[in-house]
Amino acid sequence: VLHVDRRSYYAGNWASFTFNGLLSWIEEYKQAGPSDEAAQEKVEEGEEALALSSLDTSITNVEVFCYARYRGNTDPGEGHLSHPKMSACETEANAHLCCCDYSQLMYSRGSLVDLLIKSNVSRYAEFKNVTRILTYRNGKVEQVPCSRADVFGSKQLTVVEKRMLMKFLTFCLDFEQHPEEYQDFSVHSFWDFLLTKKLTENLRHFILHSIAMVTPDVCTVEGLRATQHFLRCLGRYGNTPFLFPLYGLGEIPQCFCRMCAVFGGIYCLRQSVRCLVLDKESGKCKAVIDSNGQRISCSHFVVEDGYIGLDQRKNVDSRQISRAVLITDRSILPSDSEQQISLVTVPPVEPGSPVVRMVELCSSTMTCMPGTYLVHLTCSSSGSAREDLAPVVSRLFCIPVSPGEESKEEEGSEVPSVLWALYFNMRDTSAVDRSSYDLPSNVHVCTSPDAALGSDHAIKLAEAVFRQLLPEEEFCPPAPNPEDIIYDGEGPQGEGPGFEEADPAEALPSQGEVESAERQEEAEDAGETGDVAKQETVAVAENEPRPASEE
Repeated sequence: VLHVDRRSYYAGNWASFTFNGLLSWIEEYKQAGPSDEAAQEKVEEGEEALALSSLDTSITNVEVFCYARYRGNTDPGEGHLSHPKMSACETEANAHLCCCDYSQLMYSRGSLVDLLIKSNVSRYAEFKNVTRILTYRNGKVEQVPCSRADVFGSKQLTVVEKRMLMKFLTFCLDFEQHPEEYQDFSVHSFWDFLLTKKLTENLRHFILHSIAMVTPDVCTVEGLRATQHFLRCLGRYGNTPFLFPLYGLGEIPQCFCRMCAVFGGIYCLRQSVRCLVLDKESGKCKAVIDSNGQRISCSHFVVEDGYIGLDQRKNVDSRQISRAVLITDRSILPSDSEQQISLVTVPPVEPGSPVVRMVELCSSTMTCMPGTYLVHLTCSSSGSAREDLAPVVSRLFCIPVSPGEESKEEEGSEVPSVLWALYFNMRDTSAVDRSSYDLPSNVHVCTSPDAALGSDHAIKLAEAVFRQLLPEEEFCPPAPNPEDIIYDGEGPQGEGPGFEEADPAEALPSQGEVESAERQEEAEDAGETGDVAKQETVAVAENEPRPASEE
């Protein structure tokens, strides 16, 4: 495997950035790469060149606003900047303690977690539980009771509502066993089905927007399946169904890259592919020409959608995602603990506007500085990202505009203030069929992150591409321990721990039990490889992360 990337970091649009890295990313998308004229010299008789896009067009409408400098200034114009301007100290601190990435979470029983466990890639990362599910309703943020303990401990629900909610959630957990309850609504919407259950407005809101997390017009069976999946993920690793990796979700692609590199994969950053070399007779890709003019032969070529030129995507009807990344000074819902990781659902604020999903991360996730929060907002696009998301931001956060608003905050307002904001649109090609691209059959296209909360589509696509490349091989088998590998055919094949396929783990260590990659390596060095290699688990980090000096 040769992995060539024109960027200076791994994972493309799935990457996590430090603050400085994010500023570089913003500038990067404005610059086109070199032309492919020199590459034509490497094309031989009976071949033709197919140029790739020199400019990634998957990201559009990038707008950046910095409000932190406005504190104490008298000129309100400085609170609205086209590019952040911070002091050297602020920039250096943010550079190491702000990690911006894509806005998804990991279902505890989702395909990504199962794959991390099966492949042993989980040894390279640590995770924290998402601590609470929130929703925006009647002008305020409320916590959603979703587990049994939450329901019976909730002060938002009456005794009758608690019984009604528990009865409905119990039914959803094994709804297939009771078809008589929903078969008459198979062609009706999930919202209509909820109405027939005589649930209160409170409960319908919680179930639709924060548990099933579907739109009102989705069919009944799909809504029930979404609710069931949410419930089955509860309690596996924590009080909510979700996990988040320390340092951001961009760590996950890097973990797989690390595993590939350990077993011989070659990675070249800051080096791009200018064009494909096609065989005129077969129509297949037989080589690529990189940015240095070097010709590299290949039997298959896997490429991110952002590299595909307009001529090869004429039949591609893609969607757009609106995204915003904020740095704020406090949590959207203050609590006794400042280390809360929250998933917030914001129903349409106006008729016709989309549902907005928000993920708020605290400093213990190692994505932002202590005393600040990193907030991701995502929705389906109906306009530019700022047009779609600014109304939600203005309802939930304080955006400094004048000295008067700053003074209100100092007087005790609980509304968090926005210190920095980034808006952009991202192309979503997750629904695009492979046949829509005008490309050779041995060129395989991968998509950018989609609008879904989980990563199921990306995992399915990765496996589908793998099956086309190596149909006889197992997809992401359990990785053997490095000391069990024998190179150059010396000696018998290893049969120690790590080669046999263990049963998938049903539970992770509880919050506070740390099984990091460093501890596994120490155990292996101490001769404890047998037990460690058989533990198919994902490390859940302690409440307090390690100091930056120890990283």
